[in-house]
Amino acid sequence: MRGLRLAPEAVPFARGLGSILWLVAFCSLISVGLWTGHRSEPLVRYLVVGNGIGLCASALSTLIEKVGGGRFGLVSRVLLIAPLSVIAGVEIAAYTVGGVPHLLGRARLDAWLHYGTSFVITSVACAFGVVFAQAMRMRASLEMQRREAAELRQAETAARLALLQAQIEPHFLFNTLANVQSLIERDPKRAASMLDSLNRYLRASLKRTRNVASTLQDEIELVQALLDIAAIRLGDRLRYAIDIADPLRCLSLAPLLLQPLVENALLHGIEPSIDGGEIRIVGHRSGDTLTLDVIDTGVGLGHNTKLHGGVGLANVRARLHALYGARGRMSVAANAEGARGVTARLSIPIVPSH
Repeated sequence: MRGLRLAPEAVPFARGLGSILWLVAFCSLISVGLWTGHRSEPLVRYLVVGNGIGLCASALSTLIEKVGGGRFGLVSRVLLIAPLSVIAGVEIAAYTVGGVPHLLGRARLDAWLHYGTSFVITSVACAFGVVFAQAMRMRASLEMQRREAAELRQAETAARLALLQAQIEPHFLFNTLANVQSLIERDPKRAASMLDSLNRYLRASLKRTRNVASTLQDEIELVQALLDIAAIRLGDRLRYAIDIADPLRCLSLAPLLLQPLVENALLHGIEPSIDGGEIRIVGHRSGDTLTLDVIDTGVGLGHNTKLHGGVGLANVRARLHALYGARGRMSVAANAEGARGVTARLSIPIVPSH
């Protein structure tokens, strides 16, 4: 069963009521402690005097805070609040329960001395209350500053990611449109096929930008459209396969992490190779880490010294750091066992999609 939750407008009232109840309990405890030394007198007098002093001190403190703000220091507040609240509390008890000597206009010196303990206790309590209130305000101010700083960092990260995404997208779009333009006259059928694949790519990309989160399946659809376009352009020189199990495809994946690796394999691996090659995209899960490998059988690292320094891979590294910190990693290495080509690997923490 779910617990009851207060409406937002009721929260300040509930907090104020809780503070008052806490103050009454505190004042009652002190009053009972003072009464234990005078058990022959009625307890109710001590309770009325104690709570009258406490409530008046709280009201005066609130009034001074609203009227004076920070103009009153600790000592001046105590010297102002303590005597006034004691006098007010005693007068309230004198007029209500009786049996308590008045302090205003009727009391002798011994009556004032009788309440000397009350003046001391109230002064100490006021000093503690003022210091506590200042500490709570400082804590609330620091918490607000931390929250604002966190929001600024989040907004800055979002802006950086948007900028990185804007740098990656046009590279593919402009190249594709240039290829379509070159095919229109000499091979209209292939140009139409490439436009169809580009249309699928743009639809998938538009769907991704409208959703708050992207999944691995969304990114695979984009990559598949990209590879279809490249296959039309490269013909028999390009073969590709995607080996990712269905359960992994529903996992969350930030946009434009996988696609630049595929573009990089095409641009620096397959295209420079006279015989072309194959691109395989393999995914597997190890605990709470998702690993995605983009394996090409192109010319390899020895033929391309710019592979590590391209804009696409630099942006992927920047996005990984902004999204996952040290938990997001990317590596590029030659294929194992002397095989031709390169393997680009993404390792990121798994965030289940909702």
